[in-house]
Amino acid sequence: MSALSSTRGFTLFETLVATGILVTTLAGVAQLFVLGTQLTRQAGASGMALIAAQDRLELLRALAFTYDASGLTVTAAALEPSPSSSLDYDIDPYADWLDADGEVTDNVDDAVISRRWRIASLGPTTPDAIAIEVCVFRTGTAGADACLSTIRTRQP
Repeated sequence: MSALSSTRGFTLFETLVATGILVTTLAGVAQLFVLGTQLTRQAGASGMALIAAQDRLELLRALAFTYDASGLTVTAAALEPSPSSSLDYDIDPYADWLDADGEVTDNVDDAVISRRWRIASLGPTTPDAIAIEVCVFRTGTAGADACLSTIRTRQP
């Protein structure tokens, strides 16, 4: 060994390099933590929107759309065709609002979610079938967070 080398520890340069690598790594981990937190929030909001859309869709699917004993059609009032713009605007009775707990509220100021639905006939060639679409929007955002649709046919 030469007289100038030391075996007792790290040099100042080695310590600075190691510290720089450590700081860079920690900054990257912090960014991943922030990104993970944002994605978790978005997933929670999307999950809530999906559940809200599913709840309304199942409620509409459970309504009467059948034939009575004499063969006449029976259609619940809520399954009558809606205006074509009912997914674009809050049109009564094709819209409702949910608060932060997921409960329906009449106070729009308390709402965090707007839920809209459209009922459409499939046309004169298929009078015994309707399309049901439900979209959920977070208040203050553009675009739907979740949309579900189904086709319901009249069953005897």
